[in-house]
Amino acid sequence: MRIVLISIAAIAAVLGIIMAILPFGTIGILPGVIALITGLGAYFLSKKQQKPQKLSVLFLVIGVLVMISSGSKSLWVKDEIAEDKEFQQKEENSKEEAIKELKEIENELEEIEGDLEEIEAE
Repeated sequence: MRIVLISIAAIAAVLGIIMAILPFGTIGILPGVIALITGLGAYFLSKKQQKPQKLSVLFLVIGVLVMISSGSKSLWVKDEIAEDKEFQQKEENSKEEAIKELKEIENELEEIEGDLEEIEAE
């Protein structure tokens, strides 16, 4: 049972570290809580069975650190969308150019239709 708890704590700790690094927001706290709870369970089982407790303490510490880093990251890092005025200007310019090109194509089509009507009239 102790090994199962240590394994679950290890998996949760790794997932927690990954979620703390990547922009997952506060959902990264969940693996930290799981690592903390299973680490505590493994610690008390190790203590009861008089086996080494270092690994259990390691996952306890990792779980706490993951919870702190994920929680503080959500408080300090604000997700904001910045307006890119340069991109918007380029987009406007490309729309205007596309409209000009369409008008040129339309004029060319009208000329071709006019030429076809002249040929048919002959």
